[in-house]
Amino acid sequence: MSVHGLVIISLRILEDESMEIISYSSKYLEDLINLWNDSVASVSIFKPFTVNSFKSKILDNPYFNEEGLVILVKNNQVIGWGLAVVKDQSEDTPGFIVCVAIDKNFQRQGYGTLLLQQLEQFLIRNNKKKVRLYFASPINLEWIVPGTNNHDHPGAPAVSYNTPFYFLLKANHYIIDGPNQDAFHLDITNYEKPIDIVKKIQVNEQDGYFITYYDPSKHNGLDDLFVALQNPTWHEAAKNNLRLEKPNPMLVVVKDNRVLGWTGPLYTQESGRGYFAGIGVHPEVQGRGLGKTLFSELCYRSKENGAKFMTLFTGSNNPARNIYLSAGFKIVQSFAILGKELIK
Repeated sequence: MSVHGLVIISLRILEDESMEIISYSSKYLEDLINLWNDSVASVSIFKPFTVNSFKSKILDNPYFNEEGLVILVKNNQVIGWGLAVVKDQSEDTPGFIVCVAIDKNFQRQGYGTLLLQQLEQFLIRNNKKKVRLYFASPINLEWIVPGTNNHDHPGAPAVSYNTPFYFLLKANHYIIDGPNQDAFHLDITNYEKPIDIVKKIQVNEQDGYFITYYDPSKHNGLDDLFVALQNPTWHEAAKNNLRLEKPNPMLVVVKDNRVLGWTGPLYTQESGRGYFAGIGVHPEVQGRGLGKTLFSELCYRSKENGAKFMTLFTGSNNPARNIYLSAGFKIVQSFAILGKELIK
C-alpha cells in the first residue's frame, strides 16, 4: 500500500466519531493489560502483564511519559495501545517505539498504522529525527523462550521476525537498521564443563592464568580491563555491583593478580534465570580460549547457585557467539533492528 493509501485509512478512522485517541490515564490500566494478555501475549513470545509488572516495567520507568502511551478507544472500549519513549531531547539520538497492540477483533483494519503514526508524532514533538527499535531502548519487554517451561529473558533486543508487529513496521517503511540479533538459551540444570574446556583450563593454569572470584583487596587492573575492552556498559555493571552492600560474586581471569578477563555478576533471578551481563577478555591475552573457559565456569557456578537456565543475545556479527555455542547454547529466536527517518 502506498503512503497516500495509509494516510487515507488513518483519516477515515479519525473521522469515525466513535473513535478517540487519548494519552494514558490510570483508569485504563486494566484494559491495557487485558488487551495485551488476550491479543498479544496469548499468541506470541511476550510475557503477559500483571498490574504490578506493568507498573514496574512501564509506568515506573524514569523515561516513561504519559503522552508516549497512546490509547485507541472505540465506543468506550479500548481497542489498541502503543508506547514510545525518548531518553533525551537531542536531535542526534533516536527515539524508540516499544510496542503496538491491537485487540484481536480489530486487527488488519488500519488501527495499527494509526497508532504507529501517533507514536511517531510524539517522537517528532520530542525533537527526534529518527526512530529505532533495538536493545538501547530504556523499555524492552520480557519474553519467554518457545518450547520451555517459562524460561524468560528480561528484554527483547529488537523486533521478532515475521510477527504481526514486524510486518506492521515493514508496511510503514521501516527498514533493517543494524545487525541481526540472535537470542541464545541453555537449560543448565545438569550442566557440566565439557572435557575440552576442562583441559583448556588446566593448560591455562599451567601458564599462570586462573579463574576465580574477584577480590578487590587482592586483584588489580579491573578498571584497566574495561578501558581496554572499550565497553563502558560492562564497566558500569561491575561498578554498580561493587557498590551494593553485599556485592554479587564476579568471575575473573587473573595472572599474577592482574585481572585479564571478567564475567558476571553471579546471581539467580526469581524465574530461575542465571544472570549474565557480559564477558570480556583483555586483548593482550585473547586467543588462548580464556573466554570459552570463563563462560563455561560461569554456567557451572550459576547452576551451583541454583539457576535453572540462562539466556542472552548478541549480534550475528559478534565473534562472542562462538563462546556461547561452544558451551552448548542454542539460538532460539532472531530479532531485527528496525529504523525509520522521521519527517516533520
